[in-house]
Amino acid sequence: MGFDCMPSPELLGAVSLTRDWVIIFMGIAVAVFFSVALVFTVVLGLLTRALLKKSLGVIDENLKPTLNSVKGSVDNVKGTTSYVSQAAVTPIVKAYGVVAGIRRAASVLAGLTGASTGNAPGKRKHGE
Repeated sequence: MGFDCMPSPELLGAVSLTRDWVIIFMGIAVAVFFSVALVFTVVLGLLTRALLKKSLGVIDENLKPTLNSVKGSVDNVKGTTSYVSQAAVTPIVKAYGVVAGIRRAASVLAGLTGASTGNAPGKRKHGE
């Protein structure tokens, strides 16, 4: 009543020989793949390093002169604003201060003449 599932010795020999060849082939394939990956990684690292050096050279040659030019422009703007402040704004502020002083003096003098009526400038009666 049992099943006879035992393979023949010839079949077992062929299977074990095939297994051995597959193991050897896979070992060689993994070694070759690892070697290729290692070489690829080293080459990629060297290329990246060369590209980085080239990029830094381009930055030094092109970007630094541009930054120096921008710095010169900023210095020119600072000088211009300082000149405008001293030559135009300061005299205008002084003149406005003098005009404000004269107006205040005039209002004080006008307030002295109106003191007899009790209406000092800037004061309001209740209810107004």
